[in-house]
Amino acid sequence: MSVATGTFRWTEAYSVNIALLDEQHQKLFDTVNQLDQALRAGEGNSKVQVVLDKLVEYALVHFAAEESLMQEHEFPGLPTHRTQHEMFRQKIAAYLKEHTAGKPGVPVSLLLFMQGWLKQHVLKTDKQYSAFLTARGVH
Repeated sequence: MSVATGTFRWTEAYSVNIALLDEQHQKLFDTVNQLDQALRAGEGNSKVQVVLDKLVEYALVHFAAEESLMQEHEFPGLPTHRTQHEMFRQKIAAYLKEHTAGKPGVPVSLLLFMQGWLKQHVLKTDKQYSAFLTARGVH
């Protein structure tokens, strides 16, 4: 499922005008849509591990890319941004633990969390570094 056809659609409104980061954000949308489609098909529990694994990988690769660019260009909001990234990692770790323990409702709770993350972090928080970095020639 592409980000153009899923429930969670990546649009230019989410763009941070940095090609690598936009591409990574689009992959995040694909992952969230994968979970959404699994839930709609009644397969949330069987697909949640794959989605959680992708989110762990996303956090590792994407957050490192963002933080590296922010550090390289001395973005003043880096400490706060880094804290939000750490909170995301902790939340995903908690979902992994709950899923492994067989706790019910993990897929739905995860989807709601990710919906909030897309709207709050990607759409708002990430925009804070966008103009700063693009003004310094990062594309």
